[in-house]
Amino acid sequence: MNTDPGSVGLTETKYYTLSGPFRTDSGRELAGVRVAYETYGELNASKDNALLVIHALTGDAHAAGVHSPDDPRSGWWDPMIGPGKAIDTDRYFVVSTNNLGGCSGTTGPASIDPASGRPFGTDFPVVTVEDTVRLQKALLDELGVRRLRSVIGGSMAGMQTLEWGLRYSDFCDSVIPVAGAARLTPMGIAWDKIARSAIMADADWREGVYNSDGGPRKGLSVARMIAHITYLSGPIMWEKFGRRVRDEGELLNEITARFEVESYLDHQGEKFVDRFDANSYLYLSRMMDLYDASAGHPNLEAALDRLRTKCMLICFISDWLFPPHCSIEIAEALRKLGREVELHNIESTYGHDAFLVQIDPLTRVVGDFLNRLDANGPIGIDTMPIPPGTRRLVCTFPAEEVRRPVLWELAKKFPFAINIIRGDVSSDSGWQVCEFEGDPGDIAEAVAYLRDRGIWVDPGGGGSIDHDRAEVV
Repeated sequence: MNTDPGSVGLTETKYYTLSGPFRTDSGRELAGVRVAYETYGELNASKDNALLVIHALTGDAHAAGVHSPDDPRSGWWDPMIGPGKAIDTDRYFVVSTNNLGGCSGTTGPASIDPASGRPFGTDFPVVTVEDTVRLQKALLDELGVRRLRSVIGGSMAGMQTLEWGLRYSDFCDSVIPVAGAARLTPMGIAWDKIARSAIMADADWREGVYNSDGGPRKGLSVARMIAHITYLSGPIMWEKFGRRVRDEGELLNEITARFEVESYLDHQGEKFVDRFDANSYLYLSRMMDLYDASAGHPNLEAALDRLRTKCMLICFISDWLFPPHCSIEIAEALRKLGREVELHNIESTYGHDAFLVQIDPLTRVVGDFLNRLDANGPIGIDTMPIPPGTRRLVCTFPAEEVRRPVLWELAKKFPFAINIIRGDVSSDSGWQVCEFEGDPGDIAEAVAYLRDRGIWVDPGGGGSIDHDRAEVV
C-alpha cells in the first residue's frame, strides 16, 4: 500500500443518480444519468471549502489515493492531492468526477438505454463540455457544496475548467485551466478525426453495436497510439527511445520487427483496450472538438467577459496539442477586461502530458496560487515571486510586445548577457527561454521591468519527470 505520508490513503468510487431527466445541448434527454465520483477531505460547516478536480480525455474519477492495499497504482494526480500537498485535503473538500459519455462509471454509450434494454452505442446523444459541466454542478449541489474555492483540470478538463468560470463565476472563487484552450486547433481536430476513423474502420466496430467483451480492439488500439504521439514531443521521444531497436537483428528479416518507439506504442494500445470503451472514445474526442468558448459571441474577448472569477492559466512550452498560445490568448483577453488573471508557462520537454508528469513545477505554481487565494492575497502578473538567484527564465510575450526587440532592449538597459535557449514567436504571441549571465540583483530588477511591460516571466528548468504518471490515464 502507498506509504506516502501525504497520501489520502484508501479511497472509494461512489455513484450518484439524477432523480430527473438530463437534457443535453443536442436537445436529447437522458433518464437516470449516473455520475461516478470520489471525494477526499471533509466539507466544512459553511460548505465553501470544496475544490473540483477534473480529469483529461480518457481519465476517471480516481484522482488520488489507492482503491486497495495492494493497488499497484495510485490516482492519476496523486502527487498533487493529499494532506500538505498543493491541493491540500486538510484544507479542501476535493471532488473528482467522471465525464458524461465516459465508460468509468458515468452514463455513456456502453450504459443500458432504459428504452431498449440494450447498450446505447451510437444511439447515445452527442454530448458537450457544457453538458458535463452542468452535470458536475448537479453533483456538487447534491453533495451540499455551496461554493467552490477552485476548479482545476488539464487538457479537455482545462476546457471544462474554463467553462466553469464562464458559467458559474458566482459559484467558484477561481479557476485553474491547465494545458487547456478556449477551442481546439484545427490540427487537434484533425488528429481526433484520424483516431476516430481508425476505430470505425475496424470491422468489429459494427456501426457501434458490439459486445462488451469484443468490439473494435485493433482500431481502438491504433487510436490510442495516435493520441500518445500527440501527448509527447520530439525531444522527449528522442530521450525516451532514440532510434533504438527492440527486435535487434530482425529489421531486414521481418516487416513486423520493431523499433523501441513502436514497441512502446504497441504496449500503450494493448493496455488501453482492456480499460476503455471504443464508443466512449468517439464521443469524448468529439466533445473536445466541439468546444468553442467564443461561440455565439463576436470574438473571444467578448465571450470571456462572462468570466468574473479569478483565473490562473498554466501551459507548457513543448505542448503542441494545446500549445501555449491557446493559454496566452485567454490570459491577454482577461487582462484587457480587467480580470484578476495569471499565466504561467512552464519549461518542459515532455509535450502535452507534462501536466501529469512535471509534478514539481506544477505543485509550486498551484500551491502558491491557492495559498494566496486563501489569504485573499494578490493575483496578477507580478504576484508570484521568482526564486532568488534564478538565472534561467521563461518570458512569454503578448501581442503588444512580441513584435518589439524586447531582449535586445533589456541587454542595453542592464549590465548582463542574455543567452536565448529556445523559443516560439509568432505575430500575436510567443515565448523564449533565456539564461541571464550577470548580477542576481540586476536580473531581479530586469524581471520586474519585464513584468511592468506586461511580459509574463517564470523560472525555467524542467525538473524531474515521473514518466509513469502519464500512463495512469
